[in-house]
Amino acid sequence: MKTNKKGKTMKSITTIMILALLFFFGINVKAQDDTTKIRPFQMTFVTPLGTNGLDAWNITNKVSINLYAGYNGGLDGVELSGFGGMLKNNMLGTQISGFGNIVIGTGNGFQAAGFFNYTQKYYSGVQVSGFSNIILNDAKAWQFTGFGNVITGKSDGGQIAGFSNYSEGNKIGQVSGFANVNVGDLKGFQIAGFSNVNTDSLKGIQIAGFANYTKKLKGVQIAPFNYVDSLENGVPIGVFSIVRNGYRAFEIGVSETLYGTVSFKTGVNQFYNIVSVGSAYKNDKILWGFGYGIGTMMPVKEDWNIAIELMSYQINEDEWFTEALNLHNKLQITASKKVSENIDLFGGVSWNVNVSETIDHKGDPFKSSVTPYDVFNKTYGNDNNVKMYPGFTAGIRF
Repeated sequence: MKTNKKGKTMKSITTIMILALLFFFGINVKAQDDTTKIRPFQMTFVTPLGTNGLDAWNITNKVSINLYAGYNGGLDGVELSGFGGMLKNNMLGTQISGFGNIVIGTGNGFQAAGFFNYTQKYYSGVQVSGFSNIILNDAKAWQFTGFGNVITGKSDGGQIAGFSNYSEGNKIGQVSGFANVNVGDLKGFQIAGFSNVNTDSLKGIQIAGFANYTKKLKGVQIAPFNYVDSLENGVPIGVFSIVRNGYRAFEIGVSETLYGTVSFKTGVNQFYNIVSVGSAYKNDKILWGFGYGIGTMMPVKEDWNIAIELMSYQINEDEWFTEALNLHNKLQITASKKVSENIDLFGGVSWNVNVSETIDHKGDPFKSSVTPYDVFNKTYGNDNNVKMYPGFTAGIRF
């Protein structure tokens, strides 16, 4: 019996419709709502246009392929998505997508995305993305991203970001191009291009291009500016450090070069910063200088300390600012004796190195009036004169 052309066409259409329905609703769809079903494989264009159909979000897959984007129940294996993949429950294995991965349950394994990764519950493993990684719970994870990482719980892992990191308790550390913030205790490291903030105890190291802050310090801070609310055991190292329970002192001193100086010291005994101003009257000129230095103080016996300090002053001669290089540098070693609860007397010796230009910025001869005497005097080919001599320093410290 012959079949006409119209009959063949109808038969083909019917076959396509049946296949489409099987594809849409899933070949193995069950009537009951069973969220624990596991299937070895699924393929989706956009959910529910896939092999698991309308039941996709109730199924955990071993191998999951989302040609564009898929919303599935869970993963126990590998999921690849052209744009994005979303899991209603838990992820165990590897999730890779061109744009983003989302896990509403827990995650354990590896996530990689062109833009972001997001896990709502506990996550253990590694997240890698072009823009951001977010875990809204505790985590034992390493996060790598081009912009920012966020863990809103305690982190037993590391965070590395191009811009910033945030966690609420960290056991390893954070590295970023701009800023790191940890709300809670941190055991490890914070390294940032600009600043680090830790709101509780730090047992480790903070390194920043501009500033560090921690409430409690049991370790080391390295940055131009450091602030410690409570020092337990450690040292901040920088241009200017403030430690609320650390070392602070005002000094009034005298030396053979600057007849009067006023200095402020801040930091800790092991390492402190010094800012100072001083003045003198020599060769019918008023000399004054502003200086900066660093120092360390060591106890030698009850009420006695030895300090080693390195200072440098730019000296201005009969004007507010002398543009020619005119440096008074000194290394001084002093002994101090506590004479009352808030007063120390100190004195010691110094070695002075004065460096000055012999020609100023206008091309005119310049002769420094700073040096009172010298045991070394030499002018080098770069028109800089160097003089060296021993000296003394003494004063009172509050």
